[in-house]
Amino acid sequence: MSYRISRRSFLALSAASAGAVAGSQWLDLDLVQANDSLSSGYPVQVGDVTSNRAIIWTRSDRKSNLIVQVSTSHRFRPRRTRTIAGGDLSAVTDFTSQVDVKGLQPGRTYYYRVGYTDGGLYNAKFSGKGRFQTAQAPFQSRTVRFAWVADLAGQGWGRNPELKIKSFDGEIIQGGYVVFDVIRKFKPDFAVFQGDMIYADNPIPATKEIPSEIGGGMWTNVPKDFVAITLDEFRANWKYNLGDEKFQRFLAETPIYVEWDDHEVTNNWYPGEILPSGDPYNGISVDILAERAAQALFEYNPIRGEELFRSFRHGKHLEIFLLDERSFRGPNPQNSDRNGIEMLGQKQFQWLKQALRKSQATWKVIATHDPFTIVTGGETDRDAWGQNDPAVLGRELQLRDLLQFIKNQGIKNVVSITADVHFAAAIQTDPDRAIFKDFNPFWEFVIGPINSGAFGPGNLDPSFGPEYKFVRGPETLNLPVNLPPSKTDLQFFGLAEVDGRTADLTVQIRDITGKLVYEKVLQPE
Repeated sequence: MSYRISRRSFLALSAASAGAVAGSQWLDLDLVQANDSLSSGYPVQVGDVTSNRAIIWTRSDRKSNLIVQVSTSHRFRPRRTRTIAGGDLSAVTDFTSQVDVKGLQPGRTYYYRVGYTDGGLYNAKFSGKGRFQTAQAPFQSRTVRFAWVADLAGQGWGRNPELKIKSFDGEIIQGGYVVFDVIRKFKPDFAVFQGDMIYADNPIPATKEIPSEIGGGMWTNVPKDFVAITLDEFRANWKYNLGDEKFQRFLAETPIYVEWDDHEVTNNWYPGEILPSGDPYNGISVDILAERAAQALFEYNPIRGEELFRSFRHGKHLEIFLLDERSFRGPNPQNSDRNGIEMLGQKQFQWLKQALRKSQATWKVIATHDPFTIVTGGETDRDAWGQNDPAVLGRELQLRDLLQFIKNQGIKNVVSITADVHFAAAIQTDPDRAIFKDFNPFWEFVIGPINSGAFGPGNLDPSFGPEYKFVRGPETLNLPVNLPPSKTDLQFFGLAEVDGRTADLTVQIRDITGKLVYEKVLQPE
């Protein structure tokens, strides 16, 4: 697909400018007399962390050369610190760059900072620092905790400097993306970003009226007054979020694993779609937009490699499987085809099956940014797996094959985490209720939004026997939809923990104040 060419081109440009950063040798810090200045505070983030590697990302405001220091000392003591000479920060990648740091030790805390120089290592100035913990090795069994989030700055509800909440521990938090200061209190080992982390297709007005049903008044935004068409406009959406100091703090110290969904490009998009002839898209092919969006996504997020589908092991008891349900899907209007259509593409589908089969982790958590069981989109635009029909149709044929494979291969302890629908839910499937019965029961946990309009809840597709065990959205409270983050008990993030001793998996849904609204403890088979 055309938008994937841009990703390869971006990688080639990055490699050329970075001079094989990923394979660079550690430099002796004793040779580097760096001027430590943290006054500018360029944004930093860390992601795709494994037991021995991590991607460290930054963006500068000028052309320069990147230097990254990684240390086991928060003071960056010379004999415990390594320095990597990175590549160029230039207009080619909108002054973003990343370094794939290798040779790390499992389950260990590291501190890092990024430096910039125009004249060699001796003139480096450091601006932007953070910390992270590497994943545990497969034989280690310490407790691991992670968060998952989605739906940021959608439906015109953006960065509000006046938003004020009282967190679960009594602290008053004000301004911008308050949820990230709340999540930081739980000290997750990592976070999964499940897509819709920008709304490229949603402008953000300076003010927006709050519905009278929740008190009325006016919501105030840091505005963003465009729908993204050009590459620079897609980049500007990521920069809009990075302008929030709470988000920056979170990214500096919490490793992330990034997926994308529709709003990184445009609502409910699929490859080959031709967008409407009127403003703002004027009949453009969505593949052109997706090419630009993918380049911006990879420029502004710490992602290793060319694909968004990948897995990460965290110790003896946990492996996370991230999916890409946008790049390879068949057309939404064909999602009732009795012969089936693609959702994952065959390469990804075969990878997922074999990765699940080979996994030795106690829990296999599938991060599916489009729900397996919840119906989304209109009758001619079914955007997730199901279509509100008891029969197994369209993309559900691929899901049926996956579930049957999991059962036949004896793969145990598979759960899914998901988002997209802007309400919270815990869903249990059961073959006794299902149309297709040859699968093992599983749980699907749903969160979102974290700073967008609240909707739903939606219908469950009956094909695999799902049932709401918990659900909360505006309509469950007899309220209208598209409610803002000022209605804090309708904005949700997920928190999960695998106990290192018992291997129990505890899944929690919390609102943006951190208040617990649902908890489920699952014991491994």
